[in-house]
Amino acid sequence: MAAAAYPAEPADLFVHLYDSLADDVFQGWTATRWYAEEGVRRAADEIAATVLEHGVLDPAETARIIAADGDRGAFTILLGLDGALAHASPYAPYHDAPALSGVLVNYLTEGRMNGPGTTGALLPRCAFPGRPRGARSKAEFFGVHRVPQAQWERIDHTVLPAVNDPHFSRDEPVTVGCAPVLETFDDVDIRFEERDGTTVYRLRPMDSSGIRSRIKAIVRRLDESGAQLAVMPEASLSDALLEHWKEVAFDTAGRDRDRRPLRFLLLGSGPLGRDDPPPNRAVLLDRWTGQELLVQDKLSGFTLDAGQMRLWRLPDAPAAGTAVEYARRGTRIGVLDSSLGRLAVLICEDLGRSTGWERELEACGVSHLLVPIFSKPILEHRWEDQGAERQVTTLGSWVTVSNSLAIGAAIPDEDLPGPRYTCLVSGPQRLDRDAYATERQFGVARTGGELGRLPTSELPRMFPGAAYDVWHPHWRDPARQ
Repeated sequence: MAAAAYPAEPADLFVHLYDSLADDVFQGWTATRWYAEEGVRRAADEIAATVLEHGVLDPAETARIIAADGDRGAFTILLGLDGALAHASPYAPYHDAPALSGVLVNYLTEGRMNGPGTTGALLPRCAFPGRPRGARSKAEFFGVHRVPQAQWERIDHTVLPAVNDPHFSRDEPVTVGCAPVLETFDDVDIRFEERDGTTVYRLRPMDSSGIRSRIKAIVRRLDESGAQLAVMPEASLSDALLEHWKEVAFDTAGRDRDRRPLRFLLLGSGPLGRDDPPPNRAVLLDRWTGQELLVQDKLSGFTLDAGQMRLWRLPDAPAAGTAVEYARRGTRIGVLDSSLGRLAVLICEDLGRSTGWERELEACGVSHLLVPIFSKPILEHRWEDQGAERQVTTLGSWVTVSNSLAIGAAIPDEDLPGPRYTCLVSGPQRLDRDAYATERQFGVARTGGELGRLPTSELPRMFPGAAYDVWHPHWRDPARQ
């Protein structure tokens, strides 16, 4: 191929070569053998050094390498480009790469490292699958995520501007506060009705003085606890309560990080807007600015069966048959990048029905999933625990599940034995990914205004998303050489 066909810019060149290199190379052991070759790694280091110095790779040099070495040459260039692009990633351990400042600026302003000459996106990595590193997939060889155009079109991706970023340290844990909000069915408006021959149910929180006072108490306790991120459960949000949350959170915010460290507040979910049916929508709020950082509509409606309606003691529920959630399902996936990592929201049923979103979030490399639910109490080894562990293994993400007390309050202990929890935080236990090891933190709150605490009385915690050289042995820091 002629040199003119190759871009000089490293991110665009990476996209071009990545897409053109056949998947067959990575499905067997070919790429693994190449990766282990000293000549390949030495040549990749030289390419990385060139790009770090000049900010580009001469298309003639790209053409020469590929003409001489074919797919092996393209793989070598990809490794070199990846090593250089690690220095243009806010999630990687390297800094000070002036020649690649354009790549970083493009990511921060346009939401992707590649330019308009290529489709889809190239994003910096901030998570790695939580399973032992063995024969790698194509994506796992590199410290960037190639998001194909088909997946990119379904994603609403934003990068939080640095001026509004909480600037979490990659080496310090982040404390998570989850409050049930809803204590009993007295706090919930549940209605069953017939629509086009189908039994449907509507679910929203009561807008009562008790709920509003509880919201104030929750924000106060979040500050007192030192929580930096908060996640409220499903069915705890309405249009009026959204405005109340915003008012309380903003009015009590301060710039003293030690006294009021709470910045990100996920406001559960509920029917928002005037559409009929409305979406079941969650809103991630910046507590300091009042800005809605991420909005996510529930992607999969939940259908209650007769057994669940009896077990949950749902008021005025039909005695037989099923009831379908009356909500407009979402079609797009919101993703937010910040110093916390790459965040996305799944609402209850979405966690268990991964076919509707998993390809997109895996392509992006999401590092944190926030999951508000309205369900019976969280139990060990049940659907919430299993769903979270699947995403830790598949994505390497941290998963926070937040539930209310309402359904659990209606179910006698003999009908649901065992310890009951109101929140769960799961994530990779080991940085070096040498085992299937998930850290599971189950929290309990006794009232709607309390925060879910571990048996140690501490709040759960997780780590920010980051990329580590232990995952990518071909990364090299010139300052250390």
